[in-house]
Amino acid sequence: MKPPTSREKVYALLFDHTPISVPEISRITGMNYKYVFQVVRTLRKENYLTVVPGGKLMILDRKGLIFRWAKDKEIILNSLSPVTMRLIPDYDLRDLVLFSGNSALWLLGRVISPAGGILYASERTFKELMKFRDPEGYPFKVYIYDDFYFKIRKELNGYYIPGWGVILADMLVQGTYTRLFDDVFETVVSTIEGEKNEGGLSSRRI
Repeated sequence: MKPPTSREKVYALLFDHTPISVPEISRITGMNYKYVFQVVRTLRKENYLTVVPGGKLMILDRKGLIFRWAKDKEIILNSLSPVTMRLIPDYDLRDLVLFSGNSALWLLGRVISPAGGILYASERTFKELMKFRDPEGYPFKVYIYDDFYFKIRKELNGYYIPGWGVILADMLVQGTYTRLFDDVFETVVSTIEGEKNEGGLSSRRI
């Protein structure tokens, strides 16, 4: 079975950028409108989403959506072959990787070490990243991932993450700090709402 990588892109835009429409998701992801519509229709039937006047989609059950996403994310990550790489997370890495899962928890100040966390690199940045291997660094799981997440990345304490929803899904898949999930979830949702209120990056500017 093909890993649900396309469906994850829909999740990512819904979680971080609602209200958003099916045509917008199709345009931003470059995916076929019919496919996006089918994914959205399924999510609506399962009561994760609703449609508001103007045809925009809104999330009804954020936490439920993340748990659904995590099931898909486990399949995706299991289909890949991460490289364990020891790195010192200084600003040389800033534009080369996206911090997620346990390493994003470190950026949020919830854990004292990023060891064992996920880093996403593109095929291009992975080659550059190899130059920064350090035997005294922290061990990270480095995945070569879709460039799409570099296009929608968000800044967090001087580094970049692939999106708020992605780090939550990865946190659940990694499973090390699930006891922190509810607290981190509330922080993330509050941050997303704050970005909207401040007129931050919207899906239509991606």
